[in-house]
Amino acid sequence: MDKTWIIFEREYLQRVKKKSFLLSTLITPLIFPLFIAITVFLLSNNDEEKHVISFVDSNELLEDTLEFNNNILVRSSLKLEELNNQINLGEIYGALIIPKFDIYDPSDVKFYSKNVPSGDFINDVESILEDRIENIKIKQLGLNQESLDKLITRISLNTYSISEISSSDVGLEIEAVKSNSSLAFGVGYFNGFLIYMFVFIYGSFILQSVLDEKSSKVVEVIISSVKPFQLMMGKVLGVGAVAFTQILIWIILVFSISAFTSSYFGYDSTSSVNDIASIQENSDQSKEIVFGMFDMISSIDVKKIIISFIIYFLGGFFLYGAFFAAIGSAVDNLQDASQFTLPISLPIIASLMFMAVVLENPNSSTSVFLSMFPLTSPILMMARLTFGVPDWQLFLSIFLLFLSVIFALWFAGRIYRVGILTTGSKITYKLLWKWFIMKNY
Repeated sequence: MDKTWIIFEREYLQRVKKKSFLLSTLITPLIFPLFIAITVFLLSNNDEEKHVISFVDSNELLEDTLEFNNNILVRSSLKLEELNNQINLGEIYGALIIPKFDIYDPSDVKFYSKNVPSGDFINDVESILEDRIENIKIKQLGLNQESLDKLITRISLNTYSISEISSSDVGLEIEAVKSNSSLAFGVGYFNGFLIYMFVFIYGSFILQSVLDEKSSKVVEVIISSVKPFQLMMGKVLGVGAVAFTQILIWIILVFSISAFTSSYFGYDSTSSVNDIASIQENSDQSKEIVFGMFDMISSIDVKKIIISFIIYFLGGFFLYGAFFAAIGSAVDNLQDASQFTLPISLPIIASLMFMAVVLENPNSSTSVFLSMFPLTSPILMMARLTFGVPDWQLFLSIFLLFLSVIFALWFAGRIYRVGILTTGSKITYKLLWKWFIMKNY
């Protein structure tokens, strides 16, 4: 165990002391808010060149000039061939052709442009034409616009999650906590993607570390005083501790920023909904946004998510990290490693592909199975967790995951003990199986 600790310490300190680790740890949490800020800036920037669009309107639906977003619709009397020539020369962005049609059966409206228009542009044009036709129908049918507006009804559904607080002689005490499906979807996707990213990145670190020592022949010296399994465990634990340190620093940074922000804007998590609403009425827009964000976040169990994230990260990392270590010990270079990393990577990639399905229907039998299956549970259970998962499913999933971790470490250890000292051989799955069943080496 002491030798494993020495290898663990070396692997850990070797990476943590690097400037790249410190920079990535401190800068990465700023990437997401920076990305959001840049996106908001670009969306709010109205200095873009306006697109001129000529239109031919046989129904007289539109006025001669109409401006929307960064587009200007201008009436034209030219033929389609001439308009297409202008589009080709870049004189106009596009041409909208509105033929003569029955307003109760509008069809065959066409738009020509050099490049494929965006979905937002198409929706804007369709909305403009639909509004014009709707106004004509109202006049022809002698309807009252005010009465029609009153018929339009919009409902905002408030959702609540029911949970049992405690039981007594009187009965069960039930608590209803406001929930937010959009937030649950976003947090679930973020959690799953973060584990996916960590498993791939730090798994490749283990693979690269084993390959470097094997190719430089340093491992032959190390193996003379350390058992192969101790070497493998030291590397897996050391790299895992690096990832855990990075996650821990991020959690501390996030909570520190949240505490500073809440104190700066005067947000009190113990305030009632009415108190917060009254505060928002007397506050500026920035405070309203901050209060709204904190109110949304309070609808999820942050503590449970963080604890579960750490557990599933550790389980997923050790599960796949052991396999990556075994592959690194068996091959001589990265090119040979690629054919063996693909089968291991497929469940991780499949988890990312199935995540949308799980988030759309988190309680389906497929979602439950995938969140229990050890090769996909680290990502997909974290995706389901924000929607509310029964405790028995969560505990069973963790139990199965760590059983698989034990098997993976045992399996990888048997490959590692032979592969780490083997060079120059053509590695095949048959040879790996032979190493695995070999009794003594």
